[in-house]
Amino acid sequence: MFLYAKHLQRVFRTRGSKAEVRALQDVHFQVEKGEFVAIMGESGSGKTTLLNILATLDQPTSGAVILNGKDLTHIKESDMADFRLKNLGFVFQDFNLLDTLNIRDNIFLPLVLSDLPITEMEQRLPALADNLGLTELLNQRPYELSGGQQQRVAIARALITKPQLILADEPTAALDYRNSEDLMRIFEDINQSGQTILMVTHSPMAASHAGRVLFIKDGRIFHQLYRGDQSSSDFYKTISLTMTSLLGGD
Repeated sequence: MFLYAKHLQRVFRTRGSKAEVRALQDVHFQVEKGEFVAIMGESGSGKTTLLNILATLDQPTSGAVILNGKDLTHIKESDMADFRLKNLGFVFQDFNLLDTLNIRDNIFLPLVLSDLPITEMEQRLPALADNLGLTELLNQRPYELSGGQQQRVAIARALITKPQLILADEPTAALDYRNSEDLMRIFEDINQSGQTILMVTHSPMAASHAGRVLFIKDGRIFHQLYRGDQSSSDFYKTISLTMTSLLGGD
């Protein structure tokens, strides 16, 4: 087992009140190394809270997250930022690129923060930039790029650290349909090279490119689908029907 979310619970208490909000209730699942898993659910279902806990940005009230044998809930606060830099790659819906830096330096940023020698940074970049179609864009600034190009830069920045796990938060939300499809094909290619990916999404189209979809509702994982031999278009139909029957649409 590669990633193990073990009986996670997250309870928020309202300030000045005894009221409790249970964002996660006994969330329990496993992800094998090399899997591409999507997590789907309505707004307020708990999927963002779950992603934040997996990313070590929040701590569960109870339960544990085990990544490749290491309990992430026991990492010292002072060590968390370094752990994230070296083990986790992040792709966000709003890209989170710095307009003051060119594309090359945006991709290098996590390696700079990790004090990696510039010679090694330069060795890692060419193949990655070529695979993502960024070679001709490295000297440009983010505001000169389209949304799809900016998201490819964000993917390169996540991959250049050689992370154990990629965590993606609604990566297609700011993109049109064509760029969303292109992006998800890139995710599939990355996954087929052996990279483990866990993605939170509202989009059945995005989820249809994953190998497995977990559905979360009221803080609980209550259903899952495996893609198997289905094409992404057939899996899209299966996901859409499941969402309609289990979630009442999205």
